[in-house]
Amino acid sequence: MSYDKDLDIIDKVLSGDVDHFSAIIEKYRNMVFRYAFSRVGHYEEALDITQDIFLMTFEALNSFRRESKFSTWLYSIMVNYCINYKKRRDRYSFISLNRENGDNEFELQLRDEKYNLEEEVVNSDSLRIIMDELYELPDDYKDILILRDVEGLSYNEIADILKINLSNVKVRIHRGRSLLKKRIFERGLL
Repeated sequence: MSYDKDLDIIDKVLSGDVDHFSAIIEKYRNMVFRYAFSRVGHYEEALDITQDIFLMTFEALNSFRRESKFSTWLYSIMVNYCINYKKRRDRYSFISLNRENGDNEFELQLRDEKYNLEEEVVNSDSLRIIMDELYELPDDYKDILILRDVEGLSYNEIADILKINLSNVKVRIHRGRSLLKKRIFERGLL
């Protein structure tokens, strides 16, 4: 689905044909879920957040001014929602039932569906350790590495989404990658 196709779908939804919004969900759901999961580290919670983000996007669709690509606008909603969600969650003292004291490993629960290579990768030990280390990075580095290295956004798109200048994006990516590499090295993967 191209940029113009996104705009066509948005126009149809805004004209009252809300069923077309499912095409937007289909196109962007994996990206939103991956980002949400990287922020919270729990499968079911990430599913709930993904649903909330799409609901919020649908409700705010008439405020999309087309000054940037739809995907950039959606990324902004997603990043802001997750930042606010984490702030709300951190106000309370929650202990994840899936985390173990000591080695900081967690059990990932996945839906029982048809074979999916992505689920197999998520379950691998190496990726679990890398995701755990990514999850433990400070938010500034975690957000920017997810947007760049997981989602493949350009530096300019990241600057627009996070509302920071381009040189700041480059510095954070460099520092975040260095910190993540150091942590992965300490865990014996490099």
